[in-house]
Amino acid sequence: MKTQEKGQIIVILAVALVAVLGITALAIDGSMIYQERRNDQTTADSTALSAAQTASANATCATARVAAINQAIAYASAQEGVALANDTTSPNRVEANCNADNTKLTVKVVVTSDTPTTFAKLISRDQLSTTVESTSQLTFGSNIFASGDGFWATGTTCGPLGGIWLSGTSKVFIKGGGVYSSSCISVRAAPGGIFTDGGPIHYTGSTGNGMRTMTVGSKTEYIGTPGTLGTNGLIFSNNTTSFMLANQITLPATTYQLSDGMIQPGLYANPLFTEAQWPTYQPTLSVLPTIPVMPTQPCTGLVDYGTPDLSWSATPRILNPGIYTKMDQGYTNLQLNPGVYCIKAGGDVEFNQLNVTANNTIFYFMGSGDFLVGSGLNTMTMNASSIYLTNGNFDVSNGTFNAEPITIFIKQGSFFLRNGAYGATMRAPTCSDSSCGVGPAIKGVLVYLDAANTGTFNILNGNGSPHRLYGTIFAPNALAYIDGATNTYSTDVQFIAKRIELSGSAGITLSTTEGNLYTTGGAGSIELLK
Repeated sequence: MKTQEKGQIIVILAVALVAVLGITALAIDGSMIYQERRNDQTTADSTALSAAQTASANATCATARVAAINQAIAYASAQEGVALANDTTSPNRVEANCNADNTKLTVKVVVTSDTPTTFAKLISRDQLSTTVESTSQLTFGSNIFASGDGFWATGTTCGPLGGIWLSGTSKVFIKGGGVYSSSCISVRAAPGGIFTDGGPIHYTGSTGNGMRTMTVGSKTEYIGTPGTLGTNGLIFSNNTTSFMLANQITLPATTYQLSDGMIQPGLYANPLFTEAQWPTYQPTLSVLPTIPVMPTQPCTGLVDYGTPDLSWSATPRILNPGIYTKMDQGYTNLQLNPGVYCIKAGGDVEFNQLNVTANNTIFYFMGSGDFLVGSGLNTMTMNASSIYLTNGNFDVSNGTFNAEPITIFIKQGSFFLRNGAYGATMRAPTCSDSSCGVGPAIKGVLVYLDAANTGTFNILNGNGSPHRLYGTIFAPNALAYIDGATNTYSTDVQFIAKRIELSGSAGITLSTTEGNLYTTGGAGSIELLK
C-alpha cells in the first residue's frame, strides 16, 4: 500500500499550482485591467465634459455640435493621448447629436484599451480589452430673454414715453414670469390689475410729483399721487379695487372681496396682502442686451415682374418669386409660390379681397412701403414666412391673418392689428434659417421693431375673436397699445416696449414658461449623464 501512495503529492502540487497561477493571473492581470478601465473612464468623462463646456458658448445646437466634436478630438489627443474618430463604429470615438427640436445636445465619448497580460498568457490571452463610455448633455433655451418677464417697459420717465399703464377694467395675468418697469407702474381705474403666479413685480422709478414712501414689512414702496403724470414708482387709482399682486394669479374676488383692494384710503397697505405679494422697488436700472437684427435679403438675379395684374379672376391668380413694383389685389383669390418677393422702394403690398395663400415666402421691402391686409379679405395664410419692412407699416385691418411661424421685422414703422382683424394667430419660429421652414428670421421673435424705431405696436379693439400671439415682441424704443375690448390670449409671449398701455376692457394672459420665446443663446445647463 505504501508503495502505491508514493508520488501522489506531485499530482496534488501540479493541480494546486494551476489554481495558484490562475489566482495570481486574476490578481495581477485583473488589477491591471481595472486600473486601465479607471483611467479610460476618467479620460471619457473629462473629454465629454470639456466638449460640452466648449460647445455651450454657441447659440444654436447645430453649431454647438460641431464645436463639441472638434473639442473632444483635440482634448483627448492633447491631454490623454487618445485619438478619437467621429463615427459610430470606431473603438475610440465621439458622437454628438441634437434632439428633434434642437433644445438638447448629447455628446458620447467611447474609449477602448487593449491591456497586455502577464500570467494570462499561459492560457493564450496575450491581451485583454476594456471599453467605457461617458455621455454629457447640454440643454438649450433656458436663458429666456428679459429675465423671463411678460411685460418689460424700458422708458425711464413716467408718462407718455415710459411706464406700464392700465386703465378701465384691463387686466394682465402672467404665468411663469414677472413684470418690470424702468420707471412707473400705474393702475388708473378699477377693477384693473396685474397678477403673476410667482414672478416678481419690479419698478425702478422713485421720484416725481406727489411722491410718498410707505413701508410694507421690510420693503420701502414709492407711491405717487393717483392720476398724476410724471410720478415714478407705483400709482394706484383712488378706487380701492385696483391691484398689483405677485404670487396671486387668480382674480382677487376668489380670495378676497373686491372692496378690499390693494390699498385703503389714505395710502396705507391693506394688511390682507402679504409683503411677498407687493411690488418691489429695485434701485438699479436693468438694461436689456440687444437682439441681433434680421439680415437683409439680396434681390439680385430675380425676375422683375413690375406691377402684376391682380384684377378680378374666376380662378386664383398665381404669383412667382421676384422683384415687384407693388402688389394691389382685386376681387380674386391669390396664391404666392414659395420664395423671395422683393418690393421696390415706394411700393405697397395690399391684400384686399377673398383669400390669400403665401406660405414659405419672404417679403423684403427695398425702401419705403407698407404691408397691408384689409378691405374684404377673408383669410390670409402665411406660414413659415418672414417680412422685412425698411420704412413702412405692417397693418392688418380686416380678416383673419394666420402665420405659423413668422418673424416681422420693422426697421422704421409700426405694427397694427385693427378693429376688423378677426382672431389672428401668429407664432415665432423655432430657428433662424430654412431648417424650420422659414427664411431669414429670428428664433423666438415674433415682432421686432428696430432699436432706433420710434413707431408703435398696436392691438386695437377686436370684434369678438381673440388674437393668439406666440413669441417675443421686441420694441425697445416704441410705444405699445392694447386697446378696447381686445382679448389677446397667448400661451407664450413677451411684450418689451418703451411704454406699455392697456385700456378699456383689454385683457391679456401671458405664459413665459412654454413654447419658444427668444433666448440669449448658449446652453442653460451641462450634465454628465453616465
